[in-house]
Amino acid sequence: MSDFSSLLIRGIFSDDDNDKRVCPTVDNGGPVSPIVGSMTFTTLSTIIAGACAALSCLICLFLISQHAFNYSNPVQQRQVIRIIGIVPWISIFSLLIVALVGAGEYLVESLDFGCAVAISAFLLLLCDYVLSHPDGFDSLFGEGALKRGQFDSKSPPWLKRTWYMVLQYIPVSAIVWIASAASNAAGTYCAESNSPHFAHIWITVVKAVSTILAVVACLRFYKRMKPHLHAHKVMLKFIAFKGVIGLNFLQTFIINILLGQKVIHPTSYLTHHDLATALPSLLLAIEMPFFALLLVYAFSATPYKASSKKRGAAGAILEALNYSDIFSAFVRGPMRLVRGLEKDGGVVVGGMGRQDSVGLMGNMGYTSMGTGGPAPPVYEGRSGEWV
Repeated sequence: MSDFSSLLIRGIFSDDDNDKRVCPTVDNGGPVSPIVGSMTFTTLSTIIAGACAALSCLICLFLISQHAFNYSNPVQQRQVIRIIGIVPWISIFSLLIVALVGAGEYLVESLDFGCAVAISAFLLLLCDYVLSHPDGFDSLFGEGALKRGQFDSKSPPWLKRTWYMVLQYIPVSAIVWIASAASNAAGTYCAESNSPHFAHIWITVVKAVSTILAVVACLRFYKRMKPHLHAHKVMLKFIAFKGVIGLNFLQTFIINILLGQKVIHPTSYLTHHDLATALPSLLLAIEMPFFALLLVYAFSATPYKASSKKRGAAGAILEALNYSDIFSAFVRGPMRLVRGLEKDGGVVVGGMGRQDSVGLMGNMGYTSMGTGGPAPPVYEGRSGEWV
């Protein structure tokens, strides 16, 4: 979101140069003196970012392993593992942006792409939380949907809008990343200009609109389904990974203000690239261990440990890396979760595969099946995968 913050500061219609077809030049050269001992800013920041990335990855690998070795709810936990992966993704790319001076501008859009995958997985996780309730099907797909056992070929309009408002973030962020890299390579990006003759302003607007649509859709889904989601601490989970990008935007916004007002400026120790690109990524890398610890609390594997139905850790990782459920959901819509019912020995097998998908219901006042109390319905599918 760094380009968007820069755009807000300068103003869309401000004059960058007498000739708006000419990209203002920025001096990234000049002598670069060591900032600590014999180390330049790039060397020092690379060491710091690398150490923070290593720590963040270790924390997240520990959390992922906890879910993988207690993989009792594939439908939910495969999404959880994907969400956890946002911190290692951002940590590694922040390190690369800091370390590879000439490549930073080509990699910065990777942060939004990683967030797009995470927020799409988050939506699927929310859907499963809702469907785990006795009236979850009716809440999502209309009153009486579960009782009838048959579902319309079309999803409710509100759910369809939510679905595509979130899932559009993945292809849009991928296109933005490619377009940003291509325009930088061709010399037509020009981050220092708001002129429509350059790609910067167009990429910035598209990225901002796409991000806002996805975030607003998730928040509206939460508001509508709050009675089903409240016990799952959904807002904490959302902040735990989406807060990363929000904080990056805020930090970059402040740095751009300081740069624009010349409160901070290139010196013999810091180039313009160091201030505009490397510094925000360095700050983000430093903050990643704290977000990793927050993920440990928000996405704890403890609720899944009680189940006796556990699958192999290797299978858990492979399922999390298989994004066919997200891609098929993008193509066919939310009814993909429950449609495609099949007959298996006369038993209707629900389209949304799960194995004891109601493992968290004990925390919500529901009792498991066989204990004498009311239990949420269980929908069995092919090996716990989306079908």
